[in-house]
Amino acid sequence: MALKLTVKPGESFFVGTAEITVQCDSIVNVLVGGKAPVLRSEDYVSDADLNSPAHRLRHAVQQMYLTGDVSGHHVAYFEAVQALLVQSPEHSGLVAEVNGMLMNGATYKAIKLLKCLSNPELTETRAKLKLVG
Repeated sequence: MALKLTVKPGESFFVGTAEITVQCDSIVNVLVGGKAPVLRSEDYVSDADLNSPAHRLRHAVQQMYLTGDVSGHHVAYFEAVQALLVQSPEHSGLVAEVNGMLMNGATYKAIKLLKCLSNPELTETRAKLKLVG
């Protein structure tokens, strides 16, 4: 079954390590078949954005997902984890969750979870949900 993406003019997304940009004047539907990893540009951390441990961590996990090579990015991942925990030890629970997701092969879910590090509103909402649930 193909993944259906609705993409706006000028928006880009990644299929594996290839960036695809829509160059048209209207919204288009794109069908991506097969088992290639797909990531929207809003979830992508570029090399130019690697200015914090949180971004370096997201980038390492993103590369694991897009390349399919988890072990090949272990060094970058653990360096980013160490730097993040030195800077913000309160994120140890989130890092533990991400580790569990990676061990279970859920790299896409780990990327989505790590967005909390870059968005304080998501972090607060997530904390409230954990307190309620």
